[in-house]
Amino acid sequence: MKGEAHFRKFAMAACLWHACLAVALAGESVPCGLSDPPARSVIDMAGRIVTLPHEARRIATVGAVPVLNGYLFALGAGDRIANGLPQRFTATGAWRLHSAVAPYLDERPVLQGQSTSEVSIEHLARLAPDVVVTMNPLQVRALEKARAPVIFLQWENTPHIHASMRILACLTGRMSQGEAYLRYFENTMERVQRKLEGISPDARPKVLYFNPNSMSTPLQIANWWITQAGGYSVTADIGDGGNTHYSHERVLVWNPDILIVNTPRLVEAVYQDERFSKVNAVKNRRVYATPMGVHSWGQRTVEQPLTVLWAAKTFHPAHFAEIDIKEEIQHFYRLFFNYELSNDEVGMMLEALP
Repeated sequence: MKGEAHFRKFAMAACLWHACLAVALAGESVPCGLSDPPARSVIDMAGRIVTLPHEARRIATVGAVPVLNGYLFALGAGDRIANGLPQRFTATGAWRLHSAVAPYLDERPVLQGQSTSEVSIEHLARLAPDVVVTMNPLQVRALEKARAPVIFLQWENTPHIHASMRILACLTGRMSQGEAYLRYFENTMERVQRKLEGISPDARPKVLYFNPNSMSTPLQIANWWITQAGGYSVTADIGDGGNTHYSHERVLVWNPDILIVNTPRLVEAVYQDERFSKVNAVKNRRVYATPMGVHSWGQRTVEQPLTVLWAAKTFHPAHFAEIDIKEEIQHFYRLFFNYELSNDEVGMMLEALP
């Protein structure tokens, strides 16, 4: 009887947590699973119930390190990150603002190699984190060998932003900060959508966000922010997951009105490449580089609301003329990163300069 009662209790808890996951993915409020100290439980985005220390003071970020770091910065928990940026991010000046917001990371050990996101489990175990956070589903099982709880997060759509932030807020005990960010996120999306209401579908430009070197696009994120900003993503009909690759001929068929790349160097490369010369975006000089803050704005980033504001202003300058993107950026950094951006820093960010 005792075993049966224990089983029923476990089954009810499991049902509760799976219900919480469904609520999280719907973008609604999620109760943070607090149990008696010294532990707490949280359900991650793979549906796994993970038991955590009551206070996760040492957090290892693995895989998409700058993305995960940015969310922790916004929660005021950046100082809990136990590892530094991999060398591929620190080798150039492009990630200067990441280090400016969190200078303490410069002295912390690096877990990943130069060219891959593979982690030495031995190094991770020596780091002794209270929890490991990753967006790489293939690494979860391997990371569990470090004998630390592993939280899996994912990013495909708006509800995932809500779920990721609430899970991280739960494990850091920063629920109010997480809700403040999500209110800002939703308010910004609503501001943009109100201004887009008067723009007809025909007036929305065809947009391609891509890497002209690899001829590829990260589908989920690109399709999301381009659509949110009032553009039509030409890759929207290809599929839902991962990166997609295509030919120069396909770009000519799409004939985007706007091309967006990650750096000013790539802007010049597009203009100088004869294979793009007949594309409307090139003929009309509408090739732009995404701003670069604590992370590149075209990628998954906690700065996504700023991405949408910047893109909307780029796509529809007349409708968003009164939006001062510099003031918006400085307000965001002050509010969520506790960092005062100078005018020069904002200028370099908008020009994607290292």
